[in-house]
Amino acid sequence: MPTPRREIRVRHEAGAPEAVAAVIRTERELEKLIAGESTADTRQIGTVVSKLQVVIADYLDSGKPLKITLSAFEILSAVDAAIQEAVGKPSAWPDGADARTFFVHGLYDEIIQQPSNIFETKLFPDGTERYIPISRATWKVCLERLREQIVESGLKIAKKRASAG
Repeated sequence: MPTPRREIRVRHEAGAPEAVAAVIRTERELEKLIAGESTADTRQIGTVVSKLQVVIADYLDSGKPLKITLSAFEILSAVDAAIQEAVGKPSAWPDGADARTFFVHGLYDEIIQQPSNIFETKLFPDGTERYIPISRATWKVCLERLREQIVESGLKIAKKRASAG
């Protein structure tokens, strides 16, 4: 005997009671958040980038006793790997063939652990504002902004050296 077909009928949102429509919007929004498909919240970029700068500076200070000073290129490599991680591609950095590579990979690890410590506020359709982990989209934009700032700083330093010489 064939299995009876189940048919699910969904009324258009306009025909649904207001509470049901709100729940549907909330569930869709949550699905987007979980999938990392939400749009970037640009209100927090400056704050997050500042936090990342402190994290990187602290990490670089930890290399002083080891006499390891990373170049801008190495720092950018770690940031670039973190940007790739933010879009779902694992790092190409090896775990550490030598102390220097190990240290750069450690910086990458330090950066990618930060989203678990960063929250953003989100206004839900039911009117409540809730803290949720930073979205992938916002995190990626923050990393890209950080990268731009590092490059700009490097260019400024190079211009100063060129004009002083």
